[in-house]
Order: sequence, then C-alpha cells, then structure tokens
Amino acid sequence: MDLPLQTLALLLIVFIVIILTLLYHARALDRRRTFSRRPLPALEALRRGLGSGAETGRALHLSPGSGVIGARATTAETIAGLLAAERTATEAALSGIPVIASSGDAVAHLALRGTLRQAYQRAGLGQDYDAGNVQLLAQQDPMAYASGVVTLYGRQRLEASQLIGSFGYEVLLATEAGAQSGIPQVAGATTSTALPLIYLTADGTLIGEEIYAAEAYLSRAPEAHGRLLTHDALRTVTIVAIVALALWQSLIGL
Repeated sequence: MDLPLQTLALLLIVFIVIILTLLYHARALDRRRTFSRRPLPALEALRRGLGSGAETGRALHLSPGSGVIGARATTAETIAGLLAAERTATEAALSGIPVIASSGDAVAHLALRGTLRQAYQRAGLGQDYDAGNVQLLAQQDPMAYASGVVTLYGRQRLEASQLIGSFGYEVLLATEAGAQSGIPQVAGATTSTALPLIYLTADGTLIGEEIYAAEAYLSRAPEAHGRLLTHDALRTVTIVAIVALALWQSLIGL
C-alpha cells in the first residue's frame, strides 16, 4: 500500500530531526569542540542575581509564564520557560540560593514541580527541594496569574526574577510591580503584545527565539547545547527549503 505524499514528507522531516539531534548531541559531548555564540546581554542581570543571592540569602523567582501546556499557541513557549527555569534552579541550588517558582496552569505547575525536583537532584541536593516553594497562582487566567506575581513580589524579598515563557499584555502588571520594588527582572516572550511592555519595564529582555536559546546560555550541560545546535540547523534547513521552493515555483511559472 502506497503511503500518501504528506505522510512521506512528515516521516522525512522526523528522520532529519532525529539525525540532527543525535549528531549535534554527540558534538556537544565532545569537550574538544568549542562553539561560538553571540552574547545575550539580557541574562547579565540574572547572573548578577545568582552571584549575590548566596550572600544575601534572598530567593530567586522563576516563572515559565501564564501559558497552558497543551494549547497550540502557548505550549512551546511554556516548555522553553520550564527548561530555562530548570537550568537556573540548578545553578541556584549549587550556590545555596532559595528558589521560588510560580505558574498559571495546573499542568505547567506539575511540570514545574518535576523540573525543580530534577534540578535539585542534578545538583546533588535533592533533600533541599521543597514542593511548597512551587506555587500555582491561577488556573488558565493570565491576568489573575500576573496579579498573583505582584502579590508574591510584595510579600517576598527577592534577589531577582526570571520570567521566561508565554506572556501577553498581562505581563506589564507583574514587571511594573517588580520595577517599582527594585527587583532585577529578566523576561522573555515571543508575542508582539508582551515584548514592548517587557522591554520598558524589565532589566533584560529576551526577544522571540532567544527564549529557546536561554537554556543553553544558562547551563554547561551538553544536552542543552545539543538542542540549541539542532534548533539552529533546523532553522537553516527550513530557510533553504523555503528559498528552494520559491525558486522552483518561479521557474514553473516562467
């Protein structure tokens, strides 16, 4: 039985993704290789927070956004925020910095709890993980979640806040409160509604695809760098395919 053309194309894409993932993961494991990356100045405020948090004893706040895991519009950004939160939590645990995490969706909340538990275990400090520090502030209500973050800012002395994930216009409520409280904030999103507001109120802004690269910039883990290299390669392949298709269509039309 012949497979439909769309199915064959999908299988080809999956095969390419698997091959690239294995290839770049192997390259990332090779310690003799070095990779050049453009700097992300937005993460400097977070690094300063990690550096001073061990001395002050103040907590670090981590958020993957107000998005819903399972929704087409917000899943990718929320997962990117979870990965970035895991890497930051690992560095914080190694430095003895308390971590407080929040989310605005029950599924994302469970994923965030598992993410932070894994981060502490990776740091060899699984006994220090406290599930009570992972808070569900709202359920699929972005404005209510942002209001919860404002309340958290008001009752907790924070060294820094990482807001990377799925956000909309509600992010202004949280980031403005953080700016008023003098909390260094690093925030990132992909939506055109959130980015201008983040840029005006946060100390560092990750724009668009930078939130997917943040994980690799926050960690030396080879799997994180392997994913970043795979993303770059897939983007290159996609651009080449689009250009080739456009040229082909132009030639056909002549």
